[in-house]
Amino acid sequence: MYAGHEKPRRTLLSSRLARDAEHERYHPELEEEIRECLYCLRRNAMMFNLETDPDLVEQRIYERQALLARYRYLLARAKELGVHTVLTGAPAFPELP
Repeated sequence: MYAGHEKPRRTLLSSRLARDAEHERYHPELEEEIRECLYCLRRNAMMFNLETDPDLVEQRIYERQALLARYRYLLARAKELGVHTVLTGAPAFPELP
């Protein structure tokens, strides 16, 4: 069907702009780091809601701030590298800025 090219992957811009596979950049390590960071943020939110000790609540707050800084860094890195693949299977995390 696609002469000499693999089928184009879905991209963040796919509904607005057609992109071919040659221009798609793929960085599985970076995608895995982003997935792991999102997992840690979800786990942090869950643990924050379960904490009762004031010191541990404070620890969860600082941990969240560190994770958010990491997440911003990873997104900036992905943008810099031109990664456009959509992370599939990752539930939405609406509290992220």
